[in-house]
Amino acid sequence: MHTVVVGGGFAGVKAALELSKRQIGSITLISDETYFLHHATLYATATGKSKAESILPLDEIFAGRTNVTVVNDTVNAVDPDRHLIIGANKSYHYDQLVLALGSVTTFFNINGMAQHAYGIKSLSEIDTFTQHIKDEIAVDKHLDKNYFIIGAGPTGVELAGALYEYLSEVKLLNPGLHGTPRVTLVEAAPRIIPRSSKTAERLVMRRLKKMGIRVLTDHKVQALDDDTVTIDGKKVSTKTAIWTSGVANNPFFAANSHYFQLAPNGRVNVNQYLEAYRDIYVLGDNNTVKYSGLAWPAFDQGIFIAKHLARVASGRPLRGFRPKQPPSGLPVGHGWGYVEWYGVYVAGGPGYIARRLIELYGYTRILPLARAMTAWRAHDQPEIDL
Repeated sequence: MHTVVVGGGFAGVKAALELSKRQIGSITLISDETYFLHHATLYATATGKSKAESILPLDEIFAGRTNVTVVNDTVNAVDPDRHLIIGANKSYHYDQLVLALGSVTTFFNINGMAQHAYGIKSLSEIDTFTQHIKDEIAVDKHLDKNYFIIGAGPTGVELAGALYEYLSEVKLLNPGLHGTPRVTLVEAAPRIIPRSSKTAERLVMRRLKKMGIRVLTDHKVQALDDDTVTIDGKKVSTKTAIWTSGVANNPFFAANSHYFQLAPNGRVNVNQYLEAYRDIYVLGDNNTVKYSGLAWPAFDQGIFIAKHLARVASGRPLRGFRPKQPPSGLPVGHGWGYVEWYGVYVAGGPGYIARRLIELYGYTRILPLARAMTAWRAHDQPEIDL
């Protein structure tokens, strides 16, 4: 049996690893990047920490896995009748196809946002943002007066805490810099981290305010240009707005919608075996399964699909996928975090430790322990000397 897995994120990598471990035929992993991107730590990589905690080469992850072939390509179509997935470079035959393509950024048609906002959802976006900070220092020795983070979900909140401390460190290391930067977190919803508990919102809000971060909830960003951001009709001077809101399903599914049943949000409906079409399975961000879009559920779906295909291959009775609630948590600056699971929470120093341990566990699910520890410890290593 030849299984093609498309996507080098949490679900795709875990599925390929588990299929390899079970020796279920040959596996081809197709990814449009040569590395696995650890999204949970991108806020840190964007604010001066080592890229080693966020960038894990796929060849390194699959080293020694002789039944896995890693291919760098971008898929654009599928032909189920011929069992082909069509890429930009070539077509790939499959017996079973696993699609875990991840999400893409959407800007909700906000005027100028796509052209002028910075982002931290990819390595290229992070490089552009960090270069912007370096250019500010090099050109006129002046940090921006206002740094706006648009979107107060977990990524926005994590970035706000890290950016505030990062800018403070930049000023300390460069005493000749002018300006006192202000970090503002803007959220269109009535509350920050809208999908989290009210306890989480209350404690995280208290922490943000204590740090000196301004939080604007129930405020809509309407436009962005080179010099200003428009919020509820009011223009505010800024050259640094970072977009952390808005994701949409990968456009591959809309482009091939005649094979998939799409929900109103664009995600793919799947059956109890995560199957969307004959011999085609859809995992992670791309499906409508409860908790999809988070790292741990993506891992769980990757494990499930390997077990399921093993049962299919051996003719054993099939079992449906049962989603499990993952822990939720986020750091807000160094040494403070919040973690909650089934209504039990820890905050402050213990919350920060709990969040870091969750990250370590995530690394161990795709890397040997020694290599996982190396990536995890990279969090405390600076990347850029400013």
